Amino acid sequence: MLRISCFIMWLAFMASISFADEYRSKINNGYEYYSNGEYDKAASNFRDAGVLKPDRALPNFDRGGALYRSNDFEGAAREFDSAISKGDDKYLADYHYNLGNSLYKSEKYDEAIKSYINALKINPDDNDYKHNLELSLLKQQQMQQQQQQQQNQDKKQEENEKDQQQQQEQNQKSEDQENQDQQKQEQKQQENQQQQEQDQQKQVSENQQQMTEEQAKNLLSRFEEDEKETQKKLKQVNLRGRSIYDW
Repeated sequence: MLRISCFIMWLAFMASISFADEYRSKINNGYEYYSNGEYDKAASNFRDAGVLKPDRALPNFDRGGALYRSNDFEGAAREFDSAISKGDDKYLADYHYNLGNSLYKSEKYDEAIKSYINALKINPDDNDYKHNLELSLLKQQQMQQQQQQQQNQDKKQEENEKDQQQQQEQNQKSEDQENQDQQKQEQKQQENQQQQEQDQQKQVSENQQQMTEEQAKNLLSRFEEDEKETQKKLKQVNLRGRSIYDW
């Protein structure tokens, strides 16, 4: 029974050595790829090392460095943040510093400033921490100025668009009024024309009526003259037709 127990303990010890060797192998391979500029392969080996020993902060820190070199700044920030959460106090200031660098590259200047401040709390004499903090503060100020300028431009553009809209509405209103006035004028002209036509028709009718009365008078006068002429002729006929015995 004692032999069996010792054998099991020996197997566990050898497995732990083998496991540790594999972890160290992944880390070393990652360093080699990193030195050769093969950052994707380096990041892959550091990730595998982290799977073997998930409680270690070093694989996350090294993988974060490889992703940073690959310009995957957001991925690097996640790895550095994971390294910070695992609490390796020896390199904690550098973890915050590299997290700040990744956030700075991602243009997240507010968060980068917090990371640099956290690094300076641990190591307040580091000049790199101070320099990058100053850069982030400057970038933050520039971004705020740009945002303010953009807001002013947007506000001005909005006011211009509002003025243009009001001007368009005013122009449309004026145009509508002009159209209404023109329609009224045309309607009035049409009514005047109709009135003139009615007046003309009335005048023609009156003229026709007057002409009819005059014609009637003329006809009556002519009839009377004709009648007189007829009577006169009849008298002449009678006169010429009298017998001598009538004398």
